[in-house]
Amino acid sequence: MVVRPRVAPRGLRIRLLVVAALGPLVLGFLAAASVSAVVLGSAPLAVFSVPEVLASARWIWLAAHQVPVTLRGAPLGVLPLLLTLVAVLLVTRSARASARRMRLRTPGPTQQLIGTIAASHGVFAAVLAAVQPEGGAVATPTTAFAGAALVSGAAATIALAETCGLAELISRLDASIRRGVYVGVLGVAAFLAVGALLFCVGLLVAFPKAAAMFLDTGQGVAEFFGVALLCLAYLPNIVIAGTSFALGSGFAVGKAVIAPIGMALAPVPSVPLLAALPPVSSRWWLAVFVLPLLVGVLVGWCCRTASPDPMERLKAVAVAAVVIGLALFVLAFVAGGRLGGGPFDPVTVQAGKVVLAAAGWVLVPGAVVAWAFAPKDTAAAETGGDTEAEGDADEAEVADTDTEDESGAEVEPEDAEADPEAAQEAAQEAESDDESEIDDEASDVAEESDVDVDDFEDDFEDDFEDEVSDEVDEEDVYRFEPLPEEFEAEASPTTVPIEDEDDRLARELAEELGEELTIEDEDPEPPAAKR
Repeated sequence: MVVRPRVAPRGLRIRLLVVAALGPLVLGFLAAASVSAVVLGSAPLAVFSVPEVLASARWIWLAAHQVPVTLRGAPLGVLPLLLTLVAVLLVTRSARASARRMRLRTPGPTQQLIGTIAASHGVFAAVLAAVQPEGGAVATPTTAFAGAALVSGAAATIALAETCGLAELISRLDASIRRGVYVGVLGVAAFLAVGALLFCVGLLVAFPKAAAMFLDTGQGVAEFFGVALLCLAYLPNIVIAGTSFALGSGFAVGKAVIAPIGMALAPVPSVPLLAALPPVSSRWWLAVFVLPLLVGVLVGWCCRTASPDPMERLKAVAVAAVVIGLALFVLAFVAGGRLGGGPFDPVTVQAGKVVLAAAGWVLVPGAVVAWAFAPKDTAAAETGGDTEAEGDADEAEVADTDTEDESGAEVEPEDAEADPEAAQEAAQEAESDDESEIDDEASDVAEESDVDVDDFEDDFEDDFEDEVSDEVDEEDVYRFEPLPEEFEAEASPTTVPIEDEDDRLARELAEELGEELTIEDEDPEPPAAKR
């Protein structure tokens, strides 16, 4: 019997779909409005009003969903990725809560939920882009719909990967391909960690410069708060740029090219976040290539147990390189963009070079490690069936030898011929043991029957002729048997079974004639006790 989970009623499912679609929208827009109110309220020259707060919140929400905007004719495509992460977290939490309450277990309803979330976000973004007040920012509705739907749909798919069919699709792949996918995700995290490490080191080295940039922004609290919020919002962008720098492809801010090889110095925006950029070109920057090399070694080390076949291990490394390349391509694409058309425009993280560099750092060292450093059990499996057959033959020979030794068929004759006296002594000991066991059993029987056997035999030999009496019935037995327990108290220990008078006369006559007398009779029952 197949037990299927209960599905939520249709009315409840519709309400939950509405909540899943509108929940992240409302929460995200309220968060954007809160940030807008704090910024406008802290700025001394800004106009603080409800329309201004809602207008600013609208563009913050669109920027969080990677929708490019134009501010008074200046294109803005470098959008803060921290806001995007916040939007992704809101969608993820709402999708999981709705799926749990709707009891979704199959791909069909789950995909319907994902489509509803993506469509609602796309429509809301298109409406916000279409409402354009005079002199404000401008966004294309179609671009807004595509960007918001893509971001929210990807977040919901990742959140519901177990029930939407994505996890099942991955589980149907080959073992080496699955290992490559998982290791690829690990490799993406490792490369981002490398970028974060380079940024932290650069910021620590240039900490006095970053502090001076903060002081130059102004003396008011609003200026400090605005600059700090700006740096925090663009922190993931600079981490991705640091990853591109470690890979060797680098990035560009206007005319300035920041890369370990081919660095071109030029003015950059006076933002404390950019104080971590290397000030001069140096050959020592080539040492950063050790970090992506270690990531490639890590990928190969994780793929070395994917399969006993070396080609399958290389396939796992190739799949991991593809996953890492695609992920870094998307991240590099969204990390850069237009920056107002000024001297620092554009900010470029070259996605094509990032893919090639990541593939090179992963494939070469990863393939070498996965091929040469397979574990011992995997290397033993590569030798094929010959070694296993030889091992089975050796085990069979050892088993035969052990069987012969345990059976003793061949060992005992050799021992007997070598030492016959020992064999004879062993036989005598066995006979004595048997006799002692018989004596012990007889003594146990005597103790149980409470009959003195020696006294009974003496009385039987001396008084057999004198104890013959006519009072003995014809049903008396001709052999000795122990008395039943109920007769022990009344029966005399000297009472013995005797022969019938006719049988005695017949026996005497047979002895005179020299013939044998055979008396055939069934064993009679024991005599009844006399009162």
